[in-house]
Amino acid sequence: MVDYPNVRLGIEKSVSKDPTSKILRNVTEQEGFHFYRDIEEPAGMMAVSLTDFAEKIGAVDVRSVNFHYTRKDFEKWILEVIGDAELASKLGRISRIYIGIKGEALRNQIIRIIKVRLSEIKPSTPATSKPPVFGATSGTGRIRELL
Repeated sequence: MVDYPNVRLGIEKSVSKDPTSKILRNVTEQEGFHFYRDIEEPAGMMAVSLTDFAEKIGAVDVRSVNFHYTRKDFEKWILEVIGDAELASKLGRISRIYIGIKGEALRNQIIRIIKVRLSEIKPSTPATSKPPVFGATSGTGRIRELL
């Protein structure tokens, strides 16, 4: 087989150059995280993004938090679906740092870690230094006075 380095066959998997966009994206309902209280006992909530997950974990029945954490479901979903190995690892360390943690204390640690991670990776919105001037035309001395 002849190798043509400048020719692409279109069979390469599409990979985003920005891993942050993958982590912050919304996933399908099928890929979403479905909360359960126990096996065959759905909690009636689902998260389709990391931001949504942080919100829903704060509202879901605490039994669901305990159930999924002990099974490492949060770590697996964040690693395999969301694609954030760093966050998955941090969540896994909670039980090693806080031995026996569960309930509200566990929920609060999970939320805190996710919020810190989101603040690290979310693009900041640019602040505008001056409000727009309406009704002025460029080239006039008046617009320079307003700015």
